[in-house]
Amino acid sequence: MTAPTVGVDIGGTKMLLVAGLPGGSLVRSSRVPTGPSTSSREIEAHIREFAGSLPGPVGALGIAVPGLVDRGRVEISDVLPRLGGWRPGDLLGVPQVLVNDIRAALAHTSRTLPADATAAVLVAGTAIGMAWMAEGRVVNGVSGWAGEIGSIPVPVPVPVVGLGEGRAPGGGVRRLDEVAGGAAILGATGLTPDEVHAALRVGDPRVGAAVSAAGEAFGRAIATVVNLLNPQAIVLAGGTLDYAGYLPAALRAAEEFALPQLWRVCGVRQAEDAGNVVVLGALHLAEQLGGGPDRPRSEPGQPGFGHGHLADDLA
Repeated sequence: MTAPTVGVDIGGTKMLLVAGLPGGSLVRSSRVPTGPSTSSREIEAHIREFAGSLPGPVGALGIAVPGLVDRGRVEISDVLPRLGGWRPGDLLGVPQVLVNDIRAALAHTSRTLPADATAAVLVAGTAIGMAWMAEGRVVNGVSGWAGEIGSIPVPVPVPVVGLGEGRAPGGGVRRLDEVAGGAAILGATGLTPDEVHAALRVGDPRVGAAVSAAGEAFGRAIATVVNLLNPQAIVLAGGTLDYAGYLPAALRAAEEFALPQLWRVCGVRQAEDAGNVVVLGALHLAEQLGGGPDRPRSEPGQPGFGHGHLADDLA
């Protein structure tokens, strides 16, 4: 039997682990809760336990984490602070790669694009994340932080989620995360995700307004990316897109604020498996490390996105 590849998406509230075979078939998956107190030791134990549950040995391992990753080490993670300084080491005795979660999403969503594509992925989850490639090369920035769109300042008054027409504390400026992310919706409504979905199904106007306002803020961010990068494709992902009304509001705002000439040449679409693009990207990157027992082990940061010279762009 071909050795399965394991992909891991370590998120702020859950960790998703999947094992897959060449060709795209999944062997097994598992979901484990996480939180701010989750430690690297716990993460490693869950990965080893999952690998041990598989019917055979693992061929390669891909791990995606929220935060700054540099040369196989987690420099900082705001949502999982205890992962700061974590270097996974030789977890399973197989080739492995450690990558930022949004760059893993880009790896998955860019597989079908031309090798010289200029494209971006925007992920609306608990917060807002982004990664992009310019003419086929992943843009990292001088310190690896390129794409921190969730930190861009958003002037208020709004509408801003939960603030009506009033001004926000902090000088009338908030970060995009605070007005467009899933956490902003939960904070504004005081509901859990399941309760938000239920309220939207029955047409609760207060919850609907909060979701629409968050979607509009996300849409203005999409327009900003269109206007700055002139990309041919933007792929949208993340669980917050599942809130009814969020994505339509985002697309309306994006088209309204993007330059028409740039909007017309940019395909904006929701990713298939939008909630799983990170773990599938980690799986895809790990698959690039495969190649049989005679292939040398790869250091983190070497695998490509299936586009030749992207090989070193994850470092």
